[in-house]
Amino acid sequence: MKKKQIYLFIISIIFSLNSLFSQTENIDSDSLIKKYKLFNINKLRLGIDLSNPIRSSSNDDNLNYEIVGDLQITDNLYLATEYGSTDRYIEDENINFNSIGKYLKIGFDFNMFNNWVGMDNSIYIGLRYASSSFSNILTSYTIRSSDAYFSNLVDNDFENITHNNLNGNWFEIVTGVKVETFKNIYLGVSLRLNKLLSDSKPSNFDNLFIPGFNKVTDDNTWGSGFNYTLTYSIPFKKKK
Repeated sequence: MKKKQIYLFIISIIFSLNSLFSQTENIDSDSLIKKYKLFNINKLRLGIDLSNPIRSSSNDDNLNYEIVGDLQITDNLYLATEYGSTDRYIEDENINFNSIGKYLKIGFDFNMFNNWVGMDNSIYIGLRYASSSFSNILTSYTIRSSDAYFSNLVDNDFENITHNNLNGNWFEIVTGVKVETFKNIYLGVSLRLNKLLSDSKPSNFDNLFIPGFNKVTDDNTWGSGFNYTLTYSIPFKKKK
């Protein structure tokens, strides 16, 4: 009788230990899954802004382009960047000039959209820090003459004036959407609110346009912009 009780006691200990080990393994595996999800590099998207070539073509400018990309680092957070080149002819009230330069924007996007199973769309907000280096070439302008009787504006016959080695820095608040229209192919649109932080100005002239930032005014340092993007996703792992 005692032997039978001893056997039952040993068997109960073995089952208890087995249950404990199973629970420990489940906890460890769950913790590994949670750790893995904290840093979830899933895909890289690369593409172009469609609005820049269309705008430059309609204005008879040289080709303007912007390359865009984002890298998913968690389920909802993406590192994002844009690199662009601008050669645009600007016509203002009293001055016409070419603005030529390049710009780089770096920041992040946060996806606020909860996708259904099988979907991969996003409604996001983001932030960018941007920097531009450029030059302005004045092609025609008018000057004020105090000797004129009826009008103090006089057309000029002067040669072009070039201002080189200019730069501007700003940050952008971004909101937009990206929709997967075909497998791994996305169409997107974003709106941007820009705040100019600093810019270098040539003597006796203000920057009226900064590539990447767009129009600059004396009254305030805020600007705006938008883009339409076509991107292709390079997945790092298969979708479940």
